[in-house]
Amino acid sequence: MQNASPDAVTFTRNDLPQNLVRALDVAIDKSAKAPVILHVTDITGYTDWVLIVSGRSDRHVSAVSDSINAELRKHGCKAQGTDGFGDHSWDLLDYDDFMIHVFYHPVRMHYDLESMWSDAARVELDLPPEVTDTSELDALDTPHDLPAYRGDLVFGGFEDEFDDDDDDELDGAELPDELDAEVEATASSQDPVDLPDDDDDDEQLPPDAGDELD
Repeated sequence: MQNASPDAVTFTRNDLPQNLVRALDVAIDKSAKAPVILHVTDITGYTDWVLIVSGRSDRHVSAVSDSINAELRKHGCKAQGTDGFGDHSWDLLDYDDFMIHVFYHPVRMHYDLESMWSDAARVELDLPPEVTDTSELDALDTPHDLPAYRGDLVFGGFEDEFDDDDDDELDGAELPDELDAEVEATASSQDPVDLPDDDDDDEQLPPDAGDELD
């Protein structure tokens, strides 16, 4: 897994929202491994912080996600949306200003969000080695049926967060008065086209043209 450049680390735990710190602490208490928090405000428009952690099984992922969800609810912080809770190989929790990805570790390695977002600043968490060490997870098998990418292809947002309403606003829109008047003036200034009368389309035959058919 590619690590961000040390120069990109410009944030500490003190810079984090309090509920994100709570989520991090719950994940560590539940034995989640290798927590990473990225600051993505300047990169994406739908969240500020992203927490990524690893679990050793689908049951472990479920336990971590459920514990985070329950703890934050105690403090009035309810998830705006969740994804992946059917199989718990990649759980995504959206809390608006921060998002949490709880991975079954081989799935995390497969998608490698940290490398995809290598330009994001990495928060210095000062975690002990037993939390950051993933050696016991690295030997786990990657699932044959990998989960679908959680959220939008840009990163981890939900599909309805990226709806483009501009096209809908154009449907049935009226032209500004100035432009509307200009269009009408242009149309009225054009010379009309003379079209032939319908009667002119009929070929005029001589009076005795049908005598040959008798």
